[in-house]
Amino acid sequence: MAWRPNRYLLEGELDNTQPGKVTGWMRFAGLNNKVIFDLEGNFHRDIRGAKICFRGDGNADDPEAASFMDGFALKQTGKVGDMTAGKPPYDYGVRYPYLEIYGDDNGRIVLELEPEQVEVIGKPIPACESDPISREEQAENMAGFLTGLACAMNVPAIAVGAGDPLISDPKFSHWVVEQGRIVGEAHSVKSADEGMSFAFVRLFRMFDLAEHGYIATRQLRAKTNGAHI
Repeated sequence: MAWRPNRYLLEGELDNTQPGKVTGWMRFAGLNNKVIFDLEGNFHRDIRGAKICFRGDGNADDPEAASFMDGFALKQTGKVGDMTAGKPPYDYGVRYPYLEIYGDDNGRIVLELEPEQVEVIGKPIPACESDPISREEQAENMAGFLTGLACAMNVPAIAVGAGDPLISDPKFSHWVVEQGRIVGEAHSVKSADEGMSFAFVRLFRMFDLAEHGYIATRQLRAKTNGAHI
């Protein structure tokens, strides 16, 4: 469910000194060039506003590296998942460095390191001056990722979120959003007048009421536009 290239990581650096952006690079065995990262989002509060440098246990001469890393994009764009050095406050709950990316080209990427492999450069923003990463937002990132997999395989996906898991059908092209939460999905969407759209809508908690009708366009988010809600 995720690309986990831990074994082949040589070294890297990620920078969150610009709010809302994480940039940097990594080197992996099996790739001749650095992988460049340009992501939307922030670190968790233990390292937010700082840089991290890290080293892996990869062997540059590993004979299996090239095969494993084949197809790994050298320019990684997308969204930051959970990124923490495993220090207090433990907003994500792990006590070790955890780096998660929802990439546009390679989907979900996860690196899990030991504390001694990571060095924090600079002073993070004091935890009391910023809010924790929204768990709902991260659940929606995962929902978008799973929906992408489902669309590629033409099978239903599990849209994770608060409460019970929600079943998402890849035949539906849009999420239905209310107050920032995914509450349903829609297909056959057509623009109408005065900020409305006409669509077939079903709500996850009210399947029996699925029907064609009008809905505010602002409540619709395309599943495939790269903006995983």
